[in-house]
Amino acid sequence: MKSNKKKYRICELVELQLATSYGWEKTIDGCLVQCLLIYHEHEVVSYLNRCPHTGVNLDWIPHQFLDSQSEFIQCAMHGALFTIGNGVCIHGPCVGDRLQTIENEIIDNTIYLIL
Repeated sequence: MKSNKKKYRICELVELQLATSYGWEKTIDGCLVQCLLIYHEHEVVSYLNRCPHTGVNLDWIPHQFLDSQSEFIQCAMHGALFTIGNGVCIHGPCVGDRLQTIENEIIDNTIYLIL
């Protein structure tokens, strides 16, 4: 069965490495898709930019998804904390829930999301 997934260019890897986190959005087939990417432990992790508790965006200002120590992804609405590596909520109103992972790929030092 053929996959209908497409690759969307996000940014150069070095841009994410310098910024640590990055927000991206695009209208795909009439739906707004909002994602976040984080450079963590020499890897790129990517999730939908949506809190599992209320569905709100996680960033408190554009491209800012991490807590003040850059240890966790933090929801701007209720302060829920999610582990960066697997997106599991460890603190807040949705403990045990997780962020929805988005597949990514790095080709020639350019990051792509696969949606």
